[in-house]
Amino acid sequence: MSYQRDVQVRMCELAVSSGEEAKILRATLGSCVGIGLLWRSRATYGLAHCLLPGPAGTARAAGAAVQQAGNGAKYVVEALPKLLAMMRANDAPAGEIEAVLAGGANMMHHRTSLHEPIGDLNVRMAKQLLADARLKVVHVDVGGECGRQLTIDCAQHHYAVRHFSRPAQQQRAMPRSS
Repeated sequence: MSYQRDVQVRMCELAVSSGEEAKILRATLGSCVGIGLLWRSRATYGLAHCLLPGPAGTARAAGAAVQQAGNGAKYVVEALPKLLAMMRANDAPAGEIEAVLAGGANMMHHRTSLHEPIGDLNVRMAKQLLADARLKVVHVDVGGECGRQLTIDCAQHHYAVRHFSRPAQQQRAMPRSS
């Protein structure tokens, strides 16, 4: 008898499951980016919850990600190769693995001219890596100012993205100057 198990993929984590395990992979995302991979013909699914596009201070090309031991997904440039390796999908036939991209929101109320919002940088890097890996991107839900939850139901072989917004800020009347 199989039972359903909800696996919360936390910041900087990766998770892989199969349809036989009846797991639900879930990531709650703000400026982080979630990369979901669905290999339906093999009933194998993966989810990465990435904090940053890449390590600071390194001029690393997207395709030149360094493999590290462990289950880290802190950086987009390292998470996608690790996720593919964990799924044993490095040599999957072209077009068989579908990708879902969610998150990358601007969760701060103000923008700074010093650097681009981290959510935008995460999304740009993820899109570049998915294109370089020639993965079939079937859904992109990124940007804006609302959080998202990316869910992959391994038993039902589908995904969903749910939006949520931060509570409305209390607005107080400011005195007008004449």
